[in-house]
Amino acid sequence: MTSAAMAYVIVVLIVLVAAAGILAHVANTPPAGSPAPQCKGTAACFTGTVTHIVDGDTLDVNDQRIRLALVNTPEVGRPGAAEATDFTATACPIGAHALVDEDDGQTGGSYGRMIAVVYCEGVNLNAALVESRHGVILTEYCGVSEFAQEPWAAACR
Repeated sequence: MTSAAMAYVIVVLIVLVAAAGILAHVANTPPAGSPAPQCKGTAACFTGTVTHIVDGDTLDVNDQRIRLALVNTPEVGRPGAAEATDFTATACPIGAHALVDEDDGQTGGSYGRMIAVVYCEGVNLNAALVESRHGVILTEYCGVSEFAQEPWAAACR
């Protein structure tokens, strides 16, 4: 392959990657005029910046470790784990604005992590993981989670 052809291939790949990133953002952006997400219940509620993606169902907002309420993704090293982590990193990238709504029924947390629903740029990450099939509902927590009646947690009913 000539160097001109190689340069052309590289440019095309860059354009495709950029287009995929734009499409992912557009697909995860709520429609204009959609109401801004608001916290429910009485537990902690705060806004901040995504500072780290741990895996598909765990991330840091303002350096506070958050475990997504009712959602489970494959563990690191298991089939689907990398895809779930990549999905979370795309839907909720480092630097994104996030709203964290702690689960009133699980304020004790889990392994030092707050249990919560996280909205990134207005998109419910918990729901997006389930809807995309990168995550499943942890039905054993349906009886305690304040979010068990949410439409995205239909497996609780």
